[in-house]
Order: sequence, then C-alpha cells, then structure tokens
Amino acid sequence: MSKRFEIRRLAGVPMEVISAKSDLPLEFVTFDLSPRGAYLMSDAVPKVGEQIVCAFGLYGATKPFCFFGQVTRVNRGRRKNDAGPRGFGVTFLDPTARERLSIRSCLRNQPMAFQTPGRWLAGLRP
Repeated sequence: MSKRFEIRRLAGVPMEVISAKSDLPLEFVTFDLSPRGAYLMSDAVPKVGEQIVCAFGLYGATKPFCFFGQVTRVNRGRRKNDAGPRGFGVTFLDPTARERLSIRSCLRNQPMAFQTPGRWLAGLRP
C-alpha cells in the first residue's frame, strides 16, 4: 500500500539544502517534486531520518518555499532494484495548505513521475 498523498511531477528544480552537518547550503536538483516532498539527485546521500532544511523557488509562485524536511529514502544505485537516479527522497514536514496548493498549481503542467522511473529513463541517468 502506498503512503502517497500527492502526484509526483518530473521537475529539475534547483533546491538548497542545509543539514546538521553543514550550515552552508548545498545545491541539489530535484528529479521529481510534489507539494509534500521531493527526490533529490546526488551521489552524496544523507542518512534516512536525518532532518534538513529545503529552500526552492518555482516559476509562477509569488515567493520561494522553505520547509523543514526529513530524509525518507536513499538510493545509492548499488542494488539491482535501485531504479532511477542516485539520490534521496525528502518529506516536507511543515508546508501549509496554501503552500501545497501553490506548489500543485505551479507543477500542474509538468509530466507525472512514475513509481519506477528507471524503466523509462534508463538512458538519462546523471
């Protein structure tokens, strides 16, 4: 059973992340994005459960978004069933209903991401 509440959309959005390990923001690019979370492409991945701060802007939004987040999954690309690009999934912990609505509106024209993107994006891995 899936715990998803929102449709994930393919979106290569730059996102700044601050973790407990560094006060300096690191920039990542999202593979997909929803109003409740994102999947960030990266070879360096944090631990599952780690709390981070995520900041990003979207075309059409009146202001940038900044949320506390928690790393919920990691894909190091080591296992045969690790589909899609290496990176990590983040759940946003504190978006308001208005912020979720704004993100949903900004992303509505982006194509949907699939549960296993590796099946159709095998040639596009970073």
